[in-house]
Amino acid sequence: MDETSHPRILLSVVRGSCTKYLGLTLVLAWHYCLWFVPNAFPSVNLLDDRVTFAWLTALACTVVTVVLLAIVLGRTRHIPRSSLLIWCVAGFGCLATLTLTYGANPNTSILVCYGASAVIGVCAGLMWVMWGERHACQRSRFTLRRIAPTYGITLLVGLSLVYVMPWHLAPILVSLIPLLSGFLLNYSWRHAPVSSFPPLLPRKTTRQGRHAIVTVCLISFVAAFVGYFTVAIVPWNELGAADERFTLGIAIGAALLLFIAVLQLLMPHQSTVFRLFPWLIFFCIIACLLCALGSLSNLSAFLLALAVSSVFEVLVIMYMAQLTLSGYTPSATAFGMSAAAIRLGIALGNGMALIYERTPGLLSSWTTPTLLVFVAILAGLLIPLVREEYGINDLTHSPVDATEWTRTVQSIAEQFHLSPREKEILNMLGRGYTAAAIAEKLVISPHTVNTHIQHVYEKMGIHKRSEMLDYLNKR
Repeated sequence: MDETSHPRILLSVVRGSCTKYLGLTLVLAWHYCLWFVPNAFPSVNLLDDRVTFAWLTALACTVVTVVLLAIVLGRTRHIPRSSLLIWCVAGFGCLATLTLTYGANPNTSILVCYGASAVIGVCAGLMWVMWGERHACQRSRFTLRRIAPTYGITLLVGLSLVYVMPWHLAPILVSLIPLLSGFLLNYSWRHAPVSSFPPLLPRKTTRQGRHAIVTVCLISFVAAFVGYFTVAIVPWNELGAADERFTLGIAIGAALLLFIAVLQLLMPHQSTVFRLFPWLIFFCIIACLLCALGSLSNLSAFLLALAVSSVFEVLVIMYMAQLTLSGYTPSATAFGMSAAAIRLGIALGNGMALIYERTPGLLSSWTTPTLLVFVAILAGLLIPLVREEYGINDLTHSPVDATEWTRTVQSIAEQFHLSPREKEILNMLGRGYTAAAIAEKLVISPHTVNTHIQHVYEKMGIHKRSEMLDYLNKR
């Protein structure tokens, strides 16, 4: 193998249509390999209170981190592209993982465990948003055909390696995952083509996008809440090797996403991400009903709820990333809200189940009624979800229609302070006029037209006609 083979391989990874998502999927793999594989904790059981509450702490810290980043960065600011920052985040994540996995035992202070889990949560949130900004600059298309194979294969390989690794070495493998993700992030910024961030649409134009974000986040939160309440409320003593069932449930979720990707390849037309949401809600309802039926179906309920929740997390990321590419929301907000909605739902759902389990009489008397209430809530969500499905889908790929065109151009002119002449030229450019045709139509020189076009590009923060057309059509 020659000296240049390694750089070529790395470049093909960070530039590949599917493999460039590897670094982001590693952040997810870090989470699942750490908290859902028994070998990750050599000294304690996955169901030990130390692990459970450390996991809840990490989830809460991730939610707080991504929300704060979205607020602080706003519409115009971004995380600095610093190699030092990337390596610090990845390094602290690695050290915190080693501290938690080897230190989670009765002889270690509980504060050490919770402190390490808090650092893991913060680092995961930071890497999440940093990867989101990287993909926004790459104009990454988050389609099922691209990200599902990478996610599914990466997660299955990661779970398998940690599962078969000797118990004293498995934590080291898990701790290397954030380092590998950080390495790919740093290499991608330095060696892969870097474009500018997608220009944001005017505030007036993004109302429908904000409505879509709220809808998707609410649905995702409820699904994660119900899913993990179901996972945690199932009597684990009826699951056999309960620790291993966690690994199996996540593996089923990864396999399910791979199956969906195969279906996408076989279909003549690619289905949009949001159209899968009603099906996942339906499977959440099935999981609740199976859990309510009792011991004979508890294992099925457990595995189905766990698998569906993991798929939901990926689909939310994909949809919110598409809204970023369309200019409806900043990348930090999109990726932050996708993480916050799912992780907050998981934490609160699991927390509610813990309250039921530790309150005398509550578990036996209220579990089934609660599950039936959740079924009603999920069924109620299906109505607005299906009704608004096509409108929400249109945000990610459909061009504006003729009646909306004038309002779009007017909003852009107001947002970027275009002069009347620049607005007029923008309108004609969007309708397909060439610079020569515009000059003839307006009875001005081609040089003047090109000068106005350059001013429009500068004010909007774009660089070529294709970007401008995508912007006008909200793609």
